[in-house]
Amino acid sequence: MRTISLLMALLCLFTASAQADQTKSASSFFKRFQVIRSADGKLIGIRDRTLPVKFSVAPYVKMIRSQLVNEQSFMSSENLASGQYENEIRDVISEGAVQDFSGNQTQYDQNVQTIVDSLKKLAVVNVDGIFSNATFQDVVNQFQGKITDAILLLDPTMIANVNDSTFFYKKNVTYKAVTWGLDFARKRLSSIPMLNTASYVIVQVERLITERRQFHQNMLLHYLENFKEEELGLTHDEVNLIWSSIYESRIQWYAFWESNAAKNNWTKYGVNNFYLNFRMGSTNLKNAQSIYSEVSDRMNFAFQKVTYNNEKVVVNLFNKESMFQNRPAVAYNYDRPTQVVRKRIVLNLAQLGLSFVPVSAVIKDNVSLFIKSFYEQQKITEGALYGFFESNGNSQGQTQVRAQYLNPFDGLVL
Repeated sequence: MRTISLLMALLCLFTASAQADQTKSASSFFKRFQVIRSADGKLIGIRDRTLPVKFSVAPYVKMIRSQLVNEQSFMSSENLASGQYENEIRDVISEGAVQDFSGNQTQYDQNVQTIVDSLKKLAVVNVDGIFSNATFQDVVNQFQGKITDAILLLDPTMIANVNDSTFFYKKNVTYKAVTWGLDFARKRLSSIPMLNTASYVIVQVERLITERRQFHQNMLLHYLENFKEEELGLTHDEVNLIWSSIYESRIQWYAFWESNAAKNNWTKYGVNNFYLNFRMGSTNLKNAQSIYSEVSDRMNFAFQKVTYNNEKVVVNLFNKESMFQNRPAVAYNYDRPTQVVRKRIVLNLAQLGLSFVPVSAVIKDNVSLFIKSFYEQQKITEGALYGFFESNGNSQGQTQVRAQYLNPFDGLVL
């Protein structure tokens, strides 16, 4: 009787989740986004109410410190000596790598071994000694002051500005704070573990801050694609301008020719890019279709529900699983919700551990690219997946995407 009750409860939970995925509402759009208009009603842009204006490095320092301590708890002398920890890490990284594998197997194996070696180096790092050190804290605080000044120039809540076709192109300024911070850390910190950790924190903080805008823009793209203009209080032409602003913000600082292209075709630049990417996602799905036992619903321009290796998952149609795997990345696993976040925590810590491994700079650069290929772009694109779960009232999906986003500077919750 108890078993039947448990099964009924699980069935109700699954049914509620499935229904949530099908109950679309524009109400969350207005809770999250603010449509900015001039006094005469002309559209200026879109703000995200949840993006914080005030900034502190403390949330990231707290997160990375906690992750380091937790990972060290898995690295007991017994687990390291027996190879149990190493085997677990290999399983986390290489899961599914045999299927749709491309590239040099020897190079792949070498990269994975370097990741394992990098993580092992963290086993002896004195976490409390580093993070409680007064000089380390001063370096972090001084960097915080510099990057706060840069953030104030950016207006972090503005994710689309339709009246300035070079609005974001002119505002790539946070890298200057990173350059200053790395130089300052080298001058103040003589301890290698402390310098490596401070440098890692500085680089990661800037990356997490700058990626927030694109993550939220991908949320906005989900709403623009899946709701009628009038449901969002916009016109057809205004939606096109918002699209243009979003794609203009993604132009690299050196690509002046692309900036000129956006300026010269402002009313169509965004919509052309959006549907070019939509078709690319469709092609990627078609190319990978044979490895899925079932292809279910297209959630939006970037995400698709499929059954892969007998598991219900959501795949990312824009980003590959890694540089050695051509199949679309798994973004969400209904059967194993913690699969993605565990892999990303391991890989993020491996980036820090890599600075302690005595190998050449060329090898470190190659392994670093390999590590980033698993998550750097994937988690930004997942803003559109978060938008899907949010607009369909699926709080469980939102919670999981937020966890694997690994960005303590983002106020996602409405």
